[in-house]
Amino acid sequence: MREIMFKGNRGASLRTLQRVEWQLSRLRMEPAQIKLAQMKSNQKRAFYALRSGFSSIYGKLKGHDVEKFTTPLWENFDAELEMVFLPDPPFSFLRNKIIRDTMFVAVGGNWQNKELAFLEEKISRNELKFLLQEDYVGEPILSNSEYLTSHNTIHHMYHFARFLARTRCDLDQIGRVVEWGGGYGNMAKIFKRLKPKPSTYIIIDTPLFSCIQWIYLATIFGEENVHLIENCEDDIRAEKINLVPLCFLDCHAICSELFISTWALSESSRYSQDYVVDHEWFDSKHILVAYQNSSKTLPDADRVGKFAKNIGAVTENIDFLPANQYAFL
Repeated sequence: MREIMFKGNRGASLRTLQRVEWQLSRLRMEPAQIKLAQMKSNQKRAFYALRSGFSSIYGKLKGHDVEKFTTPLWENFDAELEMVFLPDPPFSFLRNKIIRDTMFVAVGGNWQNKELAFLEEKISRNELKFLLQEDYVGEPILSNSEYLTSHNTIHHMYHFARFLARTRCDLDQIGRVVEWGGGYGNMAKIFKRLKPKPSTYIIIDTPLFSCIQWIYLATIFGEENVHLIENCEDDIRAEKINLVPLCFLDCHAICSELFISTWALSESSRYSQDYVVDHEWFDSKHILVAYQNSSKTLPDADRVGKFAKNIGAVTENIDFLPANQYAFL
């Protein structure tokens, strides 16, 4: 989603400047990082208790074929991430370069300022302190000490705020959510904060990412509240966060009231996109979708916007992300 290209000496200078600014920002945030680690130190113990099971769980899922759902781009990312998370995932996995480049926004600057200004216009600061506060697991890079948060969590909360402002959807009326491609699980976490009443949340993803979501979300919410589907006989459990690897998708009649996908569906195969449309967005009355224009790497990306418009969704440009749009229903 984020590609920055530099050429010649000017490019080298810009890269050097960015590195210096990034290092200075990390130094400024160090007290906030220490505070977060102290506040949520129990998450490290929970993570290490869970991670001993990561390899065996992933080993059961890895052999299943999900190629028809994916693109070469994400097949390559999965292969690279395997080397990071096996045999034992590191506690600081959110600092891994592959994750930072693909699913953890850490740009800051004007991009973050615009998103945060919108959030502060719509939500009280006290509430934002609860909604935006980061978790210690993964050791995310913080970028705002007032809210003790990262740009990535600001970015994800911004998706919800834009959606709610456009649709006036009442989250209290949403009992089931399906998210296509959940990253490491941050959107699910934010939704649970936005809607503390019990709800069933379902994330559909590759086997590796289902395992990453399992260890992240179980560390935060407790293993008893996160259910990873490990075979076709496994049922989706009500009022839990359910993680459905793509290899078991056809085993379940999934339905929801809200469908979410932020760039994952536009980065999936045509088969995946057609699957979602053929299943009527899993019967969802509302959709929160972000997607990019088609490109050589992702030639089918903007089909998602066209499909969303066909069911009455409103599309909106993302001003600070040229060639990227939202679709809301």
